[in-house]
Amino acid sequence: MEALERRLSLKAIVVISLAAMLGPGIFVLPGVAVMDAGAQLWLAYVLALVCVVPASLAIGELATAIPTSGGAYVYIERTFGPLMGTLAGFGLWLALLFKSAFALTGIGAYLVVLMDLPTRETALVLLSCILLLNMFGMGKMSEIISVVVMVAGVSLSLLGVWTFLRPDVPSLEVAGGGAPADVSALMLATATVVVSYAGALKIGAVAGEVKDPHQNLPKAILYSLLIAAALYVLVACAYIQMPYLMSEEDLAPIHSLTKYMAGDILGYVMCAVAIFTMVSMANAGVLAASRFPFAMSRDHLLMPVIGRISPRFLTPIPAILISCLTVAVIIMFLDVEKLAKFASVFQILIFVALNFTVIVLRETRVQWYKPGFATPMYPWMPLLGIVSGCVLLMSLSQYMIYALISVVLPGALMYGLYSRKRVRRKGVVGFRGVRKDLIAGPSWDKGKESRPQGFLKSSKKNASVVVCLFGKERAPDTLIELGLAVSKKERLEVVHLTEIPEQTQVHDIRDSAAIRSLRRRIRAMSEQNQASIVFDPITSHDLYGTVYEISQRLHCSWLIHEWGGKHFGTFTVHNQMGWVAQHLGCHLITFRDAGIRYFRNILVMMEPQQLSSLAMQLAYDIANIHQSDEITLFSACSREEDLATTRAELHELIQSSLAMQMRVNTTVMVEHGVDLIARTVVLSEEYDLLICLYSQDSRAWWQKFISEKSDVLMAGSACSVICLRGASPAESQ
Repeated sequence: MEALERRLSLKAIVVISLAAMLGPGIFVLPGVAVMDAGAQLWLAYVLALVCVVPASLAIGELATAIPTSGGAYVYIERTFGPLMGTLAGFGLWLALLFKSAFALTGIGAYLVVLMDLPTRETALVLLSCILLLNMFGMGKMSEIISVVVMVAGVSLSLLGVWTFLRPDVPSLEVAGGGAPADVSALMLATATVVVSYAGALKIGAVAGEVKDPHQNLPKAILYSLLIAAALYVLVACAYIQMPYLMSEEDLAPIHSLTKYMAGDILGYVMCAVAIFTMVSMANAGVLAASRFPFAMSRDHLLMPVIGRISPRFLTPIPAILISCLTVAVIIMFLDVEKLAKFASVFQILIFVALNFTVIVLRETRVQWYKPGFATPMYPWMPLLGIVSGCVLLMSLSQYMIYALISVVLPGALMYGLYSRKRVRRKGVVGFRGVRKDLIAGPSWDKGKESRPQGFLKSSKKNASVVVCLFGKERAPDTLIELGLAVSKKERLEVVHLTEIPEQTQVHDIRDSAAIRSLRRRIRAMSEQNQASIVFDPITSHDLYGTVYEISQRLHCSWLIHEWGGKHFGTFTVHNQMGWVAQHLGCHLITFRDAGIRYFRNILVMMEPQQLSSLAMQLAYDIANIHQSDEITLFSACSREEDLATTRAELHELIQSSLAMQMRVNTTVMVEHGVDLIARTVVLSEEYDLLICLYSQDSRAWWQKFISEKSDVLMAGSACSVICLRGASPAESQ
């Protein structure tokens, strides 16, 4: 799979981000938001920055882990599945269309200054021109846009500085800048202007092409946001120093401010700068928005006709037509203030979803999620984004309800009536959640396009023992030797499992150098031990579904894997096998490798269970291949009078074992009045291997949430540990 060339410098990324931010957010919004914020308009821009920074960092992380086109839609769809992907696609599409409609209305307001034209009708005419440009393949603006953006930035900066230098301009205190603002009104203004910073998310679209992303991505995000924020605050402070300008809503606030400061001619010049800047943004918004229904159609979430490309102009004309018609409806029925607030609602919802996406991908620990840039101060940064976004949404509660209805209702209907029958993707949440589909067979059983690559291609018959490798084992050779001991050197299946995103084709993945090296070592082990070892590297979208299917297809009696640890992430407790382990139709061995290569002394922790004899047999099999000196059976009882009975039961178990034909010294150790788990951890210092039985924990739910008995033994023991879990009765029947 070819990687994108990393050629974009820090300066180039900052320019891209600023070009996407300088538009109606500064040329129109000050005149709208000032009606709510009053003299605290500058503070509204500062608070909006707090909401945007976490989402910008989140999309920088997501883009380096998933360097593909589609942006936030792809990240959310891969994480939460096609239903949430459909809703996210609709939300992103509407967010861009509302921003484009807002920009076009702002252009109309500035054109009114130059000539007597109706704002709404002018916006519709401009939309028609943009429609033709996009349909005929001329949607990409030339490099003159960068010049226009630079001119706009410099002009606005000079305007702000000039305002403060003029002696006849009232000070910020005189204008009311020091007066406290009503909190609810300030939050409403903040939610309105937050859309001004949405352009920073454009960095995510090019993250795969950034030089040294670990260094340049966070710098580019912060630099562009700080530059834009400084410009917004400067202009806002200048604007609120003109008290008469705040008396009514002004859709061309920069013209009004420039005219007051420098006269009519420079006011007209600033109008031209505003028009050119917002035309480029409106065109880019329609161009980008039309790609969302196009991409969703290609992902089988929308009808195929929407994804058609004109053979003559090579543009997605149906998607462009639908997008422009929607913009026209928005312009005709909504005023500027509502446009701004609806655009902000959609954008904030996407910000919150992106922060949630980073948390879910980190906490589920999927193999393929390896970002080149990590969000700093995790989890506090995404949590800040989620909380601040929810606070702003509450201030826009009325608009949020309508926005959610316009996204959830059509999105859910489209998914339920059309998409659900055509997609089998689950998303990371679907694969990592409770699995009810495995009992009936994995979903990829029904479609060749998602079938694991290399699935048991070397196997022609069943294997009694299967060793599963997930790529992070301390010593795969030791795990395979354990498999040889359990299989008594009969047929052994070794599978190496690699998890990839659902959208990646499994046949695009080739064997890595690590897999080729492992194959050579396994071949050597097979020859040295004169045993049949079959090695199958498997690439799959569904890691644990594949593990379950392997156990079913090979009718194995034992499945062996290395302990991945049950430990806290930031929010969750992670168990590598989790729910799947409880439903396997075979015995499961979980091995914790302590780096010991020779098991001379083996300790078996015995509990009154049906699997005690199975644990003993396993101990003797390992002792046979490692030529062990001693096996110790250890148990504990609560009362001293039970000591003799417990010892007798263990000796009887030894005598009845067929493995006693082996000449291995077996001793019994029984103690009373001790904690079995804690005492076993202490005894492990004198042994090379501990074998224990998985048992249902009787402790309180919060104690089990932290760790189960087997996890305490795995983590605390000084020697290597084997935890044996019996086959699920429901599955083994």
